Amino acid sequence: CRGVHTAGIPDPCAPDGAAALVRLTGGVVSHVSAALWHGLPLPPRLTRPAGLHLTFDRSARTHRTDLGGVVSHRVRLPSDHVLELPDGQRVTTAARTWFDLAGMLRPHEVDWLIAAGDHLVCPPWTPTGRAHPVATVPGLSEVLARCRGRPGVRLARAALAEVRVGADSPPETFLRLALIRAGLPEPELQVAVDPADPASPVVDLGYRGARLALQYDGAGHRTAQQQARDARRDAYCLEREWTTLRCTWEDQRAGFGRIVGLVRRRLARTR
Repeated sequence: CRGVHTAGIPDPCAPDGAAALVRLTGGVVSHVSAALWHGLPLPPRLTRPAGLHLTFDRSARTHRTDLGGVVSHRVRLPSDHVLELPDGQRVTTAARTWFDLAGMLRPHEVDWLIAAGDHLVCPPWTPTGRAHPVATVPGLSEVLARCRGRPGVRLARAALAEVRVGADSPPETFLRLALIRAGLPEPELQVAVDPADPASPVVDLGYRGARLALQYDGAGHRTAQQQARDARRDAYCLEREWTTLRCTWEDQRAGFGRIVGLVRRRLARTR
């Protein structure tokens, strides 16, 4: 959070500033501010917003909105698009936040909107396994239908058509999109190498018919424990004649061109 703080008004960048401003103004934390609260992936230019984004329902009377450090939006905001938090703060739901982001992103940033959608519909990992996802594809579609005529509808509709369940990180989304846009078949996500084996490892993306696994090795793969799990997974794949392609940040920065070429050649050999 960055911007100008008005004397006598709660600082939106302070730990309790957002909740105080919500109480003072009657607004709802929304757009980029809500996206950060929900942990949605964002393009770098939006990770440090110029102020706290607050939405005010245009059909309701509101308190003061012309405050320093506040970016105001006035639109129709159904009550079921708002989360009421114990500290008095109100935040747009994850699905509504995803839609509001569409109005802030540029057309060439659509992949970030797809990644945000993937993030919401993917069941997150917990110490006891996968939990329920924050949102669903039908839920995103319902919000989109109820926001017809709003800025970002076209971009949201295009992104929603490419949202998939199973991407655990934005790079996995970007890799899938790179493969599809190169004219290759869409890979499966979270692929069990041997579905008949309850202990089978699961790979990030894969082509079962070609016995090809794709893994994105991000920062979480640097620990000794994770590297040991990766080694066991790779050995399991090798024993069953699966080829594993491991992708890194360098591949992502290069648009995954190297990986696309390797996948293309592998699929051509197995037709």
